[in-house]
Amino acid sequence: MATVADAMDGVSDDFSGLPEYKSRSERRDERVERIWAERRNSPYRGRRTKLILVGGFTLAVLLLALALIILFAPTPYLGASHGALANSVGGSSVDDCRPSGSTWICTTTSNGTVERYDVKVDWAGCWSGELIGAPASSDTDRKISGCVSIIDHLRAG
Repeated sequence: MATVADAMDGVSDDFSGLPEYKSRSERRDERVERIWAERRNSPYRGRRTKLILVGGFTLAVLLLALALIILFAPTPYLGASHGALANSVGGSSVDDCRPSGSTWICTTTSNGTVERYDVKVDWAGCWSGELIGAPASSDTDRKISGCVSIIDHLRAG
């Protein structure tokens, strides 16, 4: 009678040559570890992140600089309008600012007296004005100066 060992025709009961059985989670963990090992050993590691960070920082600084320029020197971009110049010269005490050749004539009312200033505006929105005629009172300034700001443009509407 033949034994079981004879029936197997040379196949041994030793399974040591077969690969070790691994669960799905163990195979996934090995795959993830292999991918991260490849990334850690990559010569290009971190270049994209550095490029994004440096580029983003540079763009933010440029936008901030542009915003500050427009906020503090808006006239080269927005121009000097009647209302913005009037707000800059005297706020609510200025009745009107009208162009007069290459200058502006701004009329102010203070303490019931009307004063007129000849105002020159430069390309950056800064202005200087000189009182036209004799001063109505001793506390009236002969010369005034300032710059049109974004607040003046916003108040002018």
